[in-house]
Amino acid sequence: MFRPYRALIAFIPRLWSNWITLLGSVIVSASALTTLAALAIDLTSDKGLNAYASTVIFLVMPGLLALGLVLIPLGLLRERRRRRGPEQPVESDSVLSAFARAMESQTVRRRVAFVMVATVLNVLIFSTVTYRAVTFMDTPAFCGGVCHGVMQPEYDAYKQSPHSQVACVECHIGSGASSLVAAKLSGLRQVWGVATGSFQRPIKTPVHGMRPASETCGHCHQSSRMSGTRLAFRVHFKEDEANTPQVTAMTLNLGGQDPRDGHWSGIHFHASSTSQIRYEVLDEKRQTVGKIQKLEGGKIVKEWLPPPERAAGAKVLGLRTMDCVDCHNRATHVYDDTPRSGVTRAFVEGKLDRKVPWLFQTSLAVLEAQPPREQAEAQFRTALEDRYGQAHPQQKPPSEKLDQAAHALALVYQRNVYPAMKLSWGNYPTQIGHGGPDPGQFKGQCFRCHAGDHHTADGQELSSKCELCHEVVAKDELPEDLPDELRPLFRL
Repeated sequence: MFRPYRALIAFIPRLWSNWITLLGSVIVSASALTTLAALAIDLTSDKGLNAYASTVIFLVMPGLLALGLVLIPLGLLRERRRRRGPEQPVESDSVLSAFARAMESQTVRRRVAFVMVATVLNVLIFSTVTYRAVTFMDTPAFCGGVCHGVMQPEYDAYKQSPHSQVACVECHIGSGASSLVAAKLSGLRQVWGVATGSFQRPIKTPVHGMRPASETCGHCHQSSRMSGTRLAFRVHFKEDEANTPQVTAMTLNLGGQDPRDGHWSGIHFHASSTSQIRYEVLDEKRQTVGKIQKLEGGKIVKEWLPPPERAAGAKVLGLRTMDCVDCHNRATHVYDDTPRSGVTRAFVEGKLDRKVPWLFQTSLAVLEAQPPREQAEAQFRTALEDRYGQAHPQQKPPSEKLDQAAHALALVYQRNVYPAMKLSWGNYPTQIGHGGPDPGQFKGQCFRCHAGDHHTADGQELSSKCELCHEVVAKDELPEDLPDELRPLFRL
């Protein structure tokens, strides 16, 4: 009667018959037990493993397991040849007949059964952990957490974005085997860049080679949906004692496709499925635009030319068909363009108390410093104390208010400034609208084309009328001075 434990006991001594099998056995045992324990923790724990532990367990351990499984038979083969000796001739017989004679031995049959059972178990472990490794590499924790120093700015911004529940691979890797292979090959290049320190600081944008927005954004958002007209509020603050808010209300003509006649209008006309906008790219940042074309059914129906001085000697880097990310370029990885926009956002969100006198002005002055990230709050606290002591000693806030302001300013600073990646204010400007309130600041996507300097061959201007996209209802008003119909809709 076949008893598996006897076969196991008889076979185990062979696993340390030489250093090769012993090494393979140790590697297999350690990696298999570690992997099984990690899988149990990962499946039973609510939080699971952290990114670094998952990287070691699910990416490194499968390779070690495979290495050990290769070393064991190599060691057994070496031991067999050593025992047989060079003087014993090798029988020239077929593999099948040799196998049949060997299987006549009960000992051999037991060993074969043991190997088969062990192989099945190893395949199950290896396939499970390999599948877990593949799924782990598709998680945001892997994308943002493993290459912590490189991807920390993007990962931090992602976690605070409206898309924080959308996995990175949904936008950065296409569907199908070809997209997966291309992404992994690109990943090897990026791993080499991290290992050698040859990656760009800050990471270069825009990312070329990304999938069309119809294959990413289009999974959740419908550009053809008629969004109509929306009311929007823009808030700025004066640098005065009261941190006076100034509110601008405007209607945005988002438009879309009219379900009645299929006509496209408004801002979302640029994402039309019936007409395409194509433009010449004249620089790596896609900020300088050459010739602009409107296509219908794949045919050019209208063309606008840039100013002659821009066209002369310009090198065309490519033709790009406009899609969502030409405007929504920071849909997920959003930063503040300037300290002013960062402080404004903190006031709007209530993180900075606008009842504290002169706080907006003082905060702007304090954020001019570039302290180390880990020391930001302490240094901002000292700077606030000094600034109020010099400029407004009679209106210096109590200590707890200064602590609160220092903490809020540190959050604003750490959201936007990463000295190790040479990332600071304005490196990643948004393309939506006109840009922020600072004089001379980045002017936004619209003016690349709609600045009044593109014309058809017969002199027709590509319209630069503001009313095409928005209409101002109230400009720089106090919240209490907004029109009666708007006041209930605005909250600060």
